[in-house]
Amino acid sequence: MIRTSTVRLRATAVALVASACLLGGAAGAQAAAPGAGRVVASTATATETAKFTGSGTGGTMGSAIESATNVALSYAQAAGWQRSQCYRLASDVRQSGGWFTAVSQVFCQR
Repeated sequence: MIRTSTVRLRATAVALVASACLLGGAAGAQAAAPGAGRVVASTATATETAKFTGSGTGGTMGSAIESATNVALSYAQAAGWQRSQCYRLASDVRQSGGWFTAVSQVFCQR
């Protein structure tokens, strides 16, 4: 998973807001990023999102979806997300022989 410079910029802005609040500053802070102009951030509007995709197999449709979702969630956890910050966005199941294969997409937000 590659983070874009926009996500990094938002994370920096959130850190600046938190620092300003801890030091007795206002609820919002302003930061200047190289080449991006001025960015105004507040703790209520700066969110980070990501999508992860996993695939899995199982003897039933439900077990294949669960397997694929667990794989996608393990990718999210490896990237620093908590399971409570993620949910299954979409899944697709296909039958091949006596087994089912599934692809599941997980959406994370913090």
